[in-house]
Amino acid sequence: MMTENKQPAKTQLLPPVPNEVVEHPYRTHIMPRNQTLKRLLAGIPGLSKEADRIPPTKISLIVRGISESISLKEGQLALLGRADFRSGGFQPDVDLTAYGAQERGVSRAHARLHMENGLLYVTDLYSANGTRIGGTRLEPEQPYLLNHNDEFQLGALIIRVSFE
Repeated sequence: MMTENKQPAKTQLLPPVPNEVVEHPYRTHIMPRNQTLKRLLAGIPGLSKEADRIPPTKISLIVRGISESISLKEGQLALLGRADFRSGGFQPDVDLTAYGAQERGVSRAHARLHMENGLLYVTDLYSANGTRIGGTRLEPEQPYLLNHNDEFQLGALIIRVSFE
């Protein structure tokens, strides 16, 4: 079998760009340190004006003996799962990768936690290996109430929840 002798492609350098200052029509606007930014952020769907007055609930998720703390306000949610930098850099709110999430069957977007009327709920997000409370598999998109010291399972990863 004969091999072809390929010549390297000839490349040319582009001429240097003159030192020109280009005026861009877009400018960065720095918001003043007043209530304007707070008012803009208060309009997030799902948060009522009353919810802004309620302090966030501190929640501890104990995973394999290590505590992860999050704070949730009324109407807020937190996505539980594992990061995947191959598919567009997906990053959940609570990344369980360090706890062996992939080996234990945790999906990238496995479940979500949310606060409603001062109560914490977990909802399975059609995960491949399911979410369980007390050994019972949860129905996808159905919120289930979590109480202090309850354990739930994402795939084979057990998480205990406590309130501070």
